[in-house]
Amino acid sequence: MSMATRQGLRACMFIGSAREKRLGDRVSKFMISQMKKTGWTVDVVDAAEADLPVLKKPIFFYDKSEEVPEVLGSILDKIKIADAFVIVTCEYNHCLPPGLLNLIDHFAPSAYSKRPSGIVCYSPGMFGGIRAAMQARCLLSEINTVSIPNIFAIPKVNNCLDSDGNPTDDHMISGAQKHLVELEWYARALKVARDADNDKQ
Repeated sequence: MSMATRQGLRACMFIGSAREKRLGDRVSKFMISQMKKTGWTVDVVDAAEADLPVLKKPIFFYDKSEEVPEVLGSILDKIKIADAFVIVTCEYNHCLPPGLLNLIDHFAPSAYSKRPSGIVCYSPGMFGGIRAAMQARCLLSEINTVSIPNIFAIPKVNNCLDSDGNPTDDHMISGAQKHLVELEWYARALKVARDADNDKQ
């Protein structure tokens, strides 16, 4: 498929780790670079930058008389215009990072509905964060953004990517592209279905 036919798809990338000295920056830089090479536009929602408080009031709890916090409104705008989601997650104590859950739970399942999601997991160990990815699958299906079959797991991530997100071997590039080709297929198929739904309204 040519670059021209890939243009027009937009992804919202969630960076789940908010921990100091996180390795997620390497992964997100690498994935953004790979996605842009194949024509994706990428909006980033970063748990560390958003710095949301522990969930007390999700965005759908605000009524019309209340002003929605700017950070929540900005994130919702990115979610609404996305054709797909990319979840970049580490693994804390064999679980999803709390920053990722806190981000996602500030918004209703309807905000994510009928778009696919891709899971990119990583760890400095040999399992590549796959246990967190299995939990992410359950979460994503419940908020109406079913994850694609391919999971891009990156074990020993500190050896695979340098601090600028540059890969140290070709396996990283081929793994990312396999994931993105599948994500693109689902994103385009669901975009056609959403457009058909809109035509009926």
